[in-house]
Amino acid sequence: MDTEDRYHLFEAARLRGELTVQELWLLYLGLGGNLDAFDIDGYLQGLLPLEEIEEHVLAVALNERLDEVYRSALIPLSSPASDTAVSDVHRAVVEGLLGRDGSRPGGPDQTD
Repeated sequence: MDTEDRYHLFEAARLRGELTVQELWLLYLGLGGNLDAFDIDGYLQGLLPLEEIEEHVLAVALNERLDEVYRSALIPLSSPASDTAVSDVHRAVVEGLLGRDGSRPGGPDQTD
């Protein structure tokens, strides 16, 4: 992709991330960016180029926001119900496999 057209991607990401230019600028500053909001806005409009490092920091700010927005939209995986009887069965199986219940030959509770 042409470097001069990257600002289109950045602006689209800003809109997708539901950020104002000011909010994006604050995220950018928090990551070590050195430009002011006017410069960021100028870049997003295609009027001002950014140095590579500043563009990188801006990209990280946008990617973090997109991750935040879209991660919150993920469907949580279901977890099994906390049933004491089921967990007791699981515990008994594990202990049996480890030989802690004396059912395995040579287990700690058996004598020869």
